[in-house]
Amino acid sequence: MRNEKRDFPIMFRKALVRIVVRAVLLLSLGVAQAGCEYAATTALTGVSMGVAYLYTSVAERTVCFNMDRMGRASVLALRKMGISVFEQSKDEGARKIRAKTKDLNITIKLKEVTPKSTKIKVSARNGILKDKATALEIIRQTVEAAESLAREKRFEAVSTT
Repeated sequence: MRNEKRDFPIMFRKALVRIVVRAVLLLSLGVAQAGCEYAATTALTGVSMGVAYLYTSVAERTVCFNMDRMGRASVLALRKMGISVFEQSKDEGARKIRAKTKDLNITIKLKEVTPKSTKIKVSARNGILKDKATALEIIRQTVEAAESLAREKRFEAVSTT
């Protein structure tokens, strides 16, 4: 009977150890599973932020000038800023101007919205990084140049009559 009393605490301890080990395993599995959810959520957030950066770091604006005037104004603005234009292409209802600085590759896309309005989209990239401030300044300078071209045309029309 004395051996049975000694064996009972040993059996009890073994059972208790098994229960504790199982509980720890279940808890760690639950924590690991919850960690996966957080990791997946974090990863998806990172991806969505990357996509957002890709699209929101492009400056765009619709202006009330025709596409030809905006094309000329874009080239004038780039020259004024000391940016060299190396390619221009024109499709039906769209125009693309590519330029370069020592650090940035710049793409200007013009799309005709109506015969009197144009959407301008500017992307200034340094590798995979985008410079939205430069893109916004190019748009601002382009609009100023388009306004200047419009004033010159009005002035020419008034002086010739």
